[in-house]
Amino acid sequence: MPGRLTNLATALMHRFELTGDLTDISKAISAQQRAVLLTHDDDRMLPVLLNDLGVSFWLRFQRTGNLTDITEAISLQQRAIEHSPSGYARRQNFLTNLGNSLRSRFQHSGNISDIDEAISVQQLAAQLMPNDHIEMPRILNNLGISLQSRFKRAGNLLDNSEAISVMQRAIKLIPDGHADRPRLLTNLGTSLWSRFEHGGDLSDNSEAIYLHRQAVKLTPHSHAEMAGRLHNLGCALSSRSERTGDLRDISEAISALRRAVRLAPGDHADMPIWLNELGVSFQLRFQHTHDISDISEAISLKLRAIQHSPKDHAHMPERLANLGNAILIRFQRTGSLSDISIAISFQRLAVQFAPNNHANMPGMLFNLAVSIYLRFERTGDLNDIYSAL
Repeated sequence: MPGRLTNLATALMHRFELTGDLTDISKAISAQQRAVLLTHDDDRMLPVLLNDLGVSFWLRFQRTGNLTDITEAISLQQRAIEHSPSGYARRQNFLTNLGNSLRSRFQHSGNISDIDEAISVQQLAAQLMPNDHIEMPRILNNLGISLQSRFKRAGNLLDNSEAISVMQRAIKLIPDGHADRPRLLTNLGTSLWSRFEHGGDLSDNSEAIYLHRQAVKLTPHSHAEMAGRLHNLGCALSSRSERTGDLRDISEAISALRRAVRLAPGDHADMPIWLNELGVSFQLRFQHTHDISDISEAISLKLRAIQHSPKDHAHMPERLANLGNAILIRFQRTGSLSDISIAISFQRLAVQFAPNNHANMPGMLFNLAVSIYLRFERTGDLNDIYSAL
């Protein structure tokens, strides 16, 4: 019976990964919980059942952002590792899956110890796995994603370089027609785009765009991950347009990001990310066209992104800062005092929400100072000039 329940859950999980239907993943979890309850503590299949149940909770968290699910996933995956002796055939998989769950909790909470532990267990998984093993590309890919997540938070270029290196290894090892190839392509593209954002080498961004286009091309239209892949393509196109001024790139970015928002369920955990980036693209187009409707659309989208975000989300400071910056841009066009005051309010909130060691803290403080100074220029209020300083 535990085996049959597991087979049912596996089929439901596969369908959920394709469609994003929450009913399927919830039914999979129920079947797996029954399987675990029916299995003795000394059964060699128990670690596998615990791990698989943890993966299902992780998948549901990816869709809903419910912290209870990710906490349960981590607990189950830690139990799976505890029940698997050294040399256990699937121990490497358990380690990499635990790393994925720790990384997901870090992306929500911003706790740096979670991402440090995620990288540690995934590096161990890669060391234990034979290079020619069929699972090696997946393990390397997950390690790369975790390194990239830490780079985004802490800004250490070594993490970004190592992420690119391990992802390139993963792509070399995976066959051309493999179902996971689009995922690996998009993850490498994201890391190259991040290096472009930091170092400014346009060839990095052009390669990222190529990889994201390939990933979208290889993904079925109705696939649950299509929205995320369109988002990544849109980000890379938007960045290149910002650098080169090519309006064709920004138009394609807006088109890709609009498709992402349309395809995704309204309650998807990543919806705030997609809304915010679409807003960024409209803001960028405004800088070229000076069409007031573009900056107003950018503000509306960024506000929706905040409304869809949990208050304690690790990315809340950046989203508040981005909204404040967009309202500041509209003030510079219209001169509306209410706009500059609202912009300052959001920028102050961003600084309050962000930890002092946040990689973007200098930029957030600088933008807040600029906004306060601009208000001083309009009003002559000396409190503003001292606050700006």
